Amino acid sequence: MTTLRFILTICLFIVCSETLLLAQEKLSFLRKIELGFHTGPLFFLGDLGGNVGAGSKLFKDIDWEETKLGVGGQLNFYPNKWISLRTGIYHGAVSGNDRHSPNITSNDIFRFNRNLHFRSRLDEIYMGAEFYPFRLIPTKKSSILDLIQPYAFAGIGLFKFNPQAKDIDGIWVDLQPLRLEGQGFAEYPTSKPYILIQQNILSGIGLRYYINENVYVGTEIIYRKIFTDQMDNVSTDFYIDPALFDNYLSPADAIRAKRLYYQGLYNLGTVTPANSGFPRGNPNNNDAYFGQSLQVGFKIYPKKESQLKCPVAY
Repeated sequence: MTTLRFILTICLFIVCSETLLLAQEKLSFLRKIELGFHTGPLFFLGDLGGNVGAGSKLFKDIDWEETKLGVGGQLNFYPNKWISLRTGIYHGAVSGNDRHSPNITSNDIFRFNRNLHFRSRLDEIYMGAEFYPFRLIPTKKSSILDLIQPYAFAGIGLFKFNPQAKDIDGIWVDLQPLRLEGQGFAEYPTSKPYILIQQNILSGIGLRYYINENVYVGTEIIYRKIFTDQMDNVSTDFYIDPALFDNYLSPADAIRAKRLYYQGLYNLGTVTPANSGFPRGNPNNNDAYFGQSLQVGFKIYPKKESQLKCPVAY
């Protein structure tokens, strides 16, 4: 998705929210709708790159040099004051590079010498629920417990990715069609093809400050658990025989695949990567990504005039 397409999607998102608002104004169970926008750093956790030591599923293995920016929009629907139903879109990018490994411990040295890298655009849609514990506490309006609202979030979504690597000619090449780990090859039955649109599970925490009853600012951290180890196109604990690319790919793709499947700095001598015993990745842990964002949001329902008819207390 290009930047222009994402801007058009945001515009469509706003128009649809206004249309939905008009359709919902007569529904008594809907107490409030908020439209929000957020942006902030996006981090990848996978086989490539990383920090000192063995890879980790959480924050310990962040490769700070590969930090990217994510942006998104969301709608929050409040059936009551302490629960919000949320739907949103998110766009960003993730990447990893073994050359950023610290080259200190044995694990870092392995990744440094493996010398692989990737990047991928990321587009996501999701839905979930937010829980506001402070709103269960009786408080005075505009008190500190009314203005500051911590919350927990959980949801499910779909995301699209497309891992790429830069070839020696400077071109960024889509990696999935090259099947660098023998995906779908009869000789490697354990290496399965993967699709570029997959499900994820989102969870996180956030904090909002209500400047007034119509506007808030806030921050949140959302972690995405995904069900593939191929977001960086690296997973198997072996290198395949590069001669097989000629059997399964076009001549042009086979040439690129032979350049990109192995870029190691090991001194193998006459031994081929397929017979070296070196693992290409770790199939035991799936990849993941998470983002920290700053938010701004606005109440779009009820309108002021409808509040005079049917006051809503927050």
